[in-house]
Amino acid sequence: MWYNRNMKTALITGASGDIGAAIAQLFCSSGYATIAGYNRSADRLIKEADARNARGEIMQPLRIDVTDETSVREAIEYTADTFGRLDALINCAGISKIAPLCDTDDWQDIIDVNLCGTIRMCKSASPLLIKSQGCIINVSSVWGECGASCETVYSATKGGINAFTRSLARELGIMGVRVNAVAPGYIDTKMNSSIPYEEVKKLIDDIPLPRAGLPSEVADTALFLAGDKASYITGQIITVDGGWTA
Repeated sequence: MWYNRNMKTALITGASGDIGAAIAQLFCSSGYATIAGYNRSADRLIKEADARNARGEIMQPLRIDVTDETSVREAIEYTADTFGRLDALINCAGISKIAPLCDTDDWQDIIDVNLCGTIRMCKSASPLLIKSQGCIINVSSVWGECGASCETVYSATKGGINAFTRSLARELGIMGVRVNAVAPGYIDTKMNSSIPYEEVKKLIDDIPLPRAGLPSEVADTALFLAGDKASYITGQIITVDGGWTA
């Protein structure tokens, strides 16, 4: 396939998940050449990409293991070689486990994917983003601000992402790169589908806008942050939670 190197390019990790898929789809339909990163689940993403490419949009699925330095480096090299630029990096890859800390044996994996994976991607992509005066959008969580019982390590990684976002915004701002984060609240995703109905009902009763958020609403926020209308916004954690943590 021939690519227009003047076309803005976005790379989204975790694009096989509900929020990542919504972000990848919206950026693609908004005119970005879109690299949709995944690690394990690819079937739905490949079908989506085939359909979009057939109608003239550009979506390229790409396996990226954010825990592996080589995989991350190769993804950025592929982006540079294929598209010649990177305008938006959206770090959405993440895993979670709902369990008391004493029963969380895989806590290092959660840190390695959520926090270290975000750092690896930003470190590797920064030179390309500086060249294009691009932006970084990290997907955090409301739990990064207030913490969640039985999701302590997950909350810690999201709090780390928030601090990392603010720090990197200071570091890269002088070079024209904006860095922000989106912090979703309770979103209607497969990841949250295991939460018992009674707990979901209690959650929604606490939300001023009494419903779950949609992956598309998180995607809308990410697209805004990547656009020209957000040109003076950096170092911010934008909460998308229906007023839950207000």
